[in-house]
Amino acid sequence: MDPKKWLVKLFATSFIVIGLPVFGIMGFNYYIDPLWNYTHANNFNDYQLGFDERQLKTNYMNSHDFNYDSLLIGTSRITYLDERAFKKENVYNYSLSGLHIKEYLPYMQYAEKKNGKPFKRIFMELYFDSANAGKPSTLNPPQTYIETSEAPFYAIKSLFSASTMHYARFNYDISKANHYDGPRSYTRNNIAQTTYPNDDMDQKWQEFQNNFKAEAAKPFMYDADYRKRLQAIKDAFPNTELVVFTELMPAKRLQTILHNDNRYEAYSRWMNDMVDVFGTVYSFHSVNEVTTNENNFFDWLHYYPNVGDLIIKSLENREERSTIMQAINEGNLDEYLKNVVVDIK
Repeated sequence: MDPKKWLVKLFATSFIVIGLPVFGIMGFNYYIDPLWNYTHANNFNDYQLGFDERQLKTNYMNSHDFNYDSLLIGTSRITYLDERAFKKENVYNYSLSGLHIKEYLPYMQYAEKKNGKPFKRIFMELYFDSANAGKPSTLNPPQTYIETSEAPFYAIKSLFSASTMHYARFNYDISKANHYDGPRSYTRNNIAQTTYPNDDMDQKWQEFQNNFKAEAAKPFMYDADYRKRLQAIKDAFPNTELVVFTELMPAKRLQTILHNDNRYEAYSRWMNDMVDVFGTVYSFHSVNEVTTNENNFFDWLHYYPNVGDLIIKSLENREERSTIMQAINEGNLDEYLKNVVVDIK
């Protein structure tokens, strides 16, 4: 056989055997885009699993025109706040599951850098356990996710990944079904959605009580550097209004925690530290029509998105009276701490 014909035949065969499957995988991964490296949307990628929110939401910043008035940041609870519900400003929700107090500042600074200008406001959820030094972060530092997202050709190289293929197939399946039976999926626009049932709240309550009993047997290890961490956040954003608010949780959970003397002492220190640094803290810690209605929650930590809408409404209208939120400052802090513990059934 003519050597030239043989080489052409070999190349053609190799392309069919190797090249076409590789390009097929790349094309499918691009079409579904489970890593949020691109901006396209279709009927087969409108449900996205938030399997690595730190990477995904950082990738989103780098793949989209990132230009926002304000920032929203917090834990998995705050992922359920629909950023489109803010009526007075354009807000990016950079909330991340299990966000540790040490992670706040690096992610906030990176968001400001990508925004190209200071945010008008940063709505920042702080949660009681963020002051617990006994609960260290187990995830990679923020710079790991940032460097990955900014690495040359990352978006293209990720298309070759078997891991990308795995999540692309999963997203394809749930998008095709228009349903995900887990606690949270995302749209292509960073909006969390869920239809997760809350039919086992009684069982989950028993689990919480057992876990809390074991946890409360040990003293709360208050982070000795917590106030310094808060001050560092404040100092880093001199041209931004920091709107600091507590997590919203079921009243039964809150009161179980606060009825423990050691936890209440740590809680009081936590509130004092926040008020000392920020001046005003917006507390969602109360017994009200939202926190006593178990239908608003699918477990004893997370609420449904409709509650998120109420939180946003209260935060945006901070000067108006709210039935679920209270502004706490130096003038009413002592009274608040006296009244926050109540007896409920």
